[in-house]
Amino acid sequence: MSELTLYYKYLVVIGIVVWLVIPIRQYKTRYFWFFLILGLTDPVSFIAAKSFHTTSAQKFYVFFDILFFFSVIEYKKITALKILFYLAIIGLGYFSFTHYWEYGDFFITAILFLVLIILLRQSFQFVIKKGCINIFHVGLVFYQALSVFKFLNLLLFFSTGIWFFFLSTAVQILLGVFFAMYREDDPRFLIRVTETKQVTD
Repeated sequence: MSELTLYYKYLVVIGIVVWLVIPIRQYKTRYFWFFLILGLTDPVSFIAAKSFHTTSAQKFYVFFDILFFFSVIEYKKITALKILFYLAIIGLGYFSFTHYWEYGDFFITAILFLVLIILLRQSFQFVIKKGCINIFHVGLVFYQALSVFKFLNLLLFFSTGIWFFFLSTAVQILLGVFFAMYREDDPRFLIRVTETKQVTD
């Protein structure tokens, strides 16, 4: 076993422990399902890979990415167009799973990017509504951006891809420790960017 493989296994084990703890702390918050799916992705994918005797646990990330997407969308004003879009994602996900080696990584990267866009939108909505930047949201967006770049590096075969993968995974685990300690509604992580106008007689 190479030293690099050994470090990777250490990171995986530490990451699994951290991400399984987070949903307990985030229970009944807006992002509970987001963190629960994150926590279950690696252990369930590894178990599924062993059970179905496949060499790539990452193949099962396709299904979890679909759940990941549905965990962050807002179920308000559901239109026929949105339903068609959601069904298209499920259909493309199934096709990507059955043709994983050709299209799986593209699908995973695309869904991760969609989730990043949704998280950015939600964080901006919070700033507009509350007049504050929530550091929790900044950490969440940064985590998701790392996920996008991590898979994009591997997808495009950048020379620094494997090292960026390890580094970004380590940073994400540190962010996971933050999420395991603090919730979105913690007032200590609000930075006011606009002043509230007071009405005087």
